This record gives sequence, structure tokens and C-alpha cells, in this order.
Amino acid sequence: MRIVDKVAEVQKRMVVEYGIELDGVWLPIAMLRRLDEHGPWQQPFTEATTDQERVLLAHGLAERHNHGLHRASGLRNFIEALPFATTDAFHKISPDGDQPNGRQRL
Repeated sequence: MRIVDKVAEVQKRMVVEYGIELDGVWLPIAMLRRLDEHGPWQQPFTEATTDQERVLLAHGLAERHNHGLHRASGLRNFIEALPFATTDAFHKISPDGDQPNGRQRL
């Protein structure tokens, strides 16, 4: 039996999600990349919402596959055409304003 000697601390974090809005529907880039890994010989992709599925099918980015989707021929070029660069990592700032590189916050 394992005994925890301190209480877990709840933390608040900001999460950034990159994506594109197409026909008023949000399509996260991470979801599009996961869909790109689903060919017709694999399990169907079932992560998309009804609205996302409708938009993906309408624009030729996905095709129906059993009870889900698989990538369509236009998806890879669509993903590669998105102007996307990852965000640099954020570093913690101490309460007195010092940053890891030794500079002080203004």
C-alpha cells in the first residue's frame, strides 16, 4: 500500500491550439494530422464532430470509411499549404521578475 504524504496541487495552464476555420467550422491542425495517418486499410477515423466531418467531406479532405472517415487525396496538400510554425516554449518567470536568461522583466 502506498501512502501519499502531500496533497496533489491543482494547476492552471494555458493551452494553445492551432487550426483553421473552414466554412465556419474549427479544424485543429493536430486533428488533421491524425486524420492524415488513417488510410482505407486502417481503422476508421472517428474523432471529428458532425460539423467537422461534413466540412472535411465537402472539401475532399476525407472520405467515408465504414463508421468513420479516412484521408482523401487532397488532405496532404491542404496540410502542407497551411502557414504554420510552432510556438517557442514559454519559460517560468519567478515572482521577483527574473527570467531564466538572467534578465529582469520590465
